[in-house]
Amino acid sequence: MSNRKLLCPVLVTVALFTTVLAVASIRKRLDSRTVKPPLVSARQNPIVAPSTTGQAYVRAGQLWPQLRWHLKALGDRIEKPGKERITIAGTIKRAGDSQALPMALTLEFPDRLRLTVQDGVQQRVVTFNGQAAASVGSALTSSERELIETLVYDTAEHFFGGQSRGTATRSLGEHFRLDNDAQVNGRGPFYDVYQTTEQVRHAIPPRLQTKLYCFNSDTHLLERVSYELERNGSRTAVEIRINGWHKVQDQQVPVQIIRLENNQAAFMLTFNSAAITTKVDDGAFGN
Repeated sequence: MSNRKLLCPVLVTVALFTTVLAVASIRKRLDSRTVKPPLVSARQNPIVAPSTTGQAYVRAGQLWPQLRWHLKALGDRIEKPGKERITIAGTIKRAGDSQALPMALTLEFPDRLRLTVQDGVQQRVVTFNGQAAASVGSALTSSERELIETLVYDTAEHFFGGQSRGTATRSLGEHFRLDNDAQVNGRGPFYDVYQTTEQVRHAIPPRLQTKLYCFNSDTHLLERVSYELERNGSRTAVEIRINGWHKVQDQQVPVQIIRLENNQAAFMLTFNSAAITTKVDDGAFGN
């Protein structure tokens, strides 16, 4: 009987000790789990992991959840092969021009451009192959380099391509109203705003540039891009306005792109027609 009395406390002690060890083990496993981070705030500055496959197309599953709506609104042409090239006919009016000039524009994802401007009997051709810019006949002017930046870098296609390449991106928030819109009519559109920082390769010299991309909160389409440039020791405020989005072959294409510098129009492109085709290795971009 005495042995039983001694055995009971021992068994109870062992059971309690085993329970404590089990709870501690479970707690340790819970504490070591990878916790899913919250949506990005203005205080965070995450860098999207670059694609290890070298795939040029954008994968919706690799984007932040809130960006997938913007990608879906644009169409699927940068997500899979077959619709990479857009051929556009229209006009361009630059600061100092007496009238708009005919132009032909070919854009091919990712980051390729060929622009032809007809000024009377003279024709000017500017190209960009994703790495280097060039022109036919004479050296590129500074305004032509700014044209390339606007038509290649300041676009929804480049923004989403940058997410796949690992461009440093920051979400500043959703449903913002821009000051100038509120001042004009008190009820301007609302925007989801993202900040990126990346190198602009075709600039001389190449520069690291921070930009704000403003997507319309209702349509989910890119409408504004803004940033500052330093020229001769002074700052120039740049704003790109992308207007008149409409569907061409089930893909969204704008009607007008305006570049403002210190609130003055530097140039305006108006698109009269557009066609979407597959990419072609025809050397159109100076490859």
